Amino acid sequence: MVEVSAASLLAAQRTRLRGVYRGWWIVLISYYTQLITAGAGGWIFGSLILPMQHDLGWNQKSITAVLLMTRGLSGLLALPLGPIVDRHGSRVLMTASAIIAGVGLIAVSMAYSKPAVYLAWALYGIATPGIGLLGPRVMIPNWFVRNRNRAVAWYSMGSATAGIAAVPAAAWVAEHYGWRMVWLILGIACFTVAPACWVTIRRRPEDVGLLPDGDRPGDLDAREAAAIAAGRPTTRIRDAAWTVREALRTRSFWLMTAGFLLTSMPSSAIFINISGFVQSFGYSAIDGAWIVSIYGGGVFAGRWVWAWLLGRIGLYRTMVAFAVIYTVSIVLFTFQQTYTGIAITTLWLGVAVSGSQLLNVQAIPDYYGRSIVGSLTGFSTVANTAVGGMAPLITAAVFDATGGYVPAFLAFAAVCVVAAIAFALSPPPMHPSKRGVPAVV
Repeated sequence: MVEVSAASLLAAQRTRLRGVYRGWWIVLISYYTQLITAGAGGWIFGSLILPMQHDLGWNQKSITAVLLMTRGLSGLLALPLGPIVDRHGSRVLMTASAIIAGVGLIAVSMAYSKPAVYLAWALYGIATPGIGLLGPRVMIPNWFVRNRNRAVAWYSMGSATAGIAAVPAAAWVAEHYGWRMVWLILGIACFTVAPACWVTIRRRPEDVGLLPDGDRPGDLDAREAAAIAAGRPTTRIRDAAWTVREALRTRSFWLMTAGFLLTSMPSSAIFINISGFVQSFGYSAIDGAWIVSIYGGGVFAGRWVWAWLLGRIGLYRTMVAFAVIYTVSIVLFTFQQTYTGIAITTLWLGVAVSGSQLLNVQAIPDYYGRSIVGSLTGFSTVANTAVGGMAPLITAAVFDATGGYVPAFLAFAAVCVVAAIAFALSPPPMHPSKRGVPAVV
């Protein structure tokens, strides 16, 4: 057994809060931030488009354009912030971002003019990389390797919970107290994230005397300890040691990034417009909110479907299956007009799309290791957030021009076909070193 200092043992003990591995507390915080950010920037935003449009007197393009702006800011900031998070961790970034996001959402609740609304959402966009993107995506792969599938699945449940619970709650609040009260509540919720981040988050388990998944240094034999010290994979931790430059030179990184970029178009646009899609057939806003909740239920259940499939057939094959199944689900959903038909296909659509975030978070650490997740996420996010932000605007423009959503939804199905091809051409890369160790197991 390797020798462990008293200081290391004390630090390891402190990483367990009330007997629970600190990594799981980090997953819980990430779940909570996902619930807030996915709600504010997607689920809840979609349910409030029509009341905001009516109250402000804007067209739908002007309302949804704020998403393009916030996601564009998020993508631009993710690139320089990624390497910083890799080196120093997410503690300061997530704490500060939670405060800025809270200020931005409260400002949304108080804004009446177009410049004020856009400025408020710009503040929220500045905070998004820290609280909703880089923070959780870098932390969780660093704290988990063997249990990464499970940890990512639990963290990403925050988005699904926003669809199941937050949308009906927001619809009720908006109906009784107005849509501004919804943004005020979400802003206050952001402030509650900051202290939790500051107290709990640390860069890596090794920084506080632990190993990923809760392993203790004293549990390792000398051979495993020597391998970890040299940065080599072990029987406990199979993690590739890539540099950013090496990763960026692989075809798989760019094709995989393209695949997630293309699937981000429907995933960022369709669920925002589900309520409007339902209401376009004469159903009420409450009917639309319940369909959004059904979609959230599909997303919630689908996380475990994709996590199970990921464990059975691996990341590469699961990515291809995801793009194909997502294509079929969009087509089936698009041609429904009855409430029952919409509800059934919405559930299936939610199950299908739930693979997107789970696989996206898993892909970079599985292919290239956990030490450069932030840097590579920054590169992959720039175009991804811009295209994802454009998709709701494109959908709104199609709706304003045609009075419906069908042409836009079918176009999204077509880009998913291209995504399936991109994923099929991006198998796990081989590390360029002489060891010949695969980057993913």
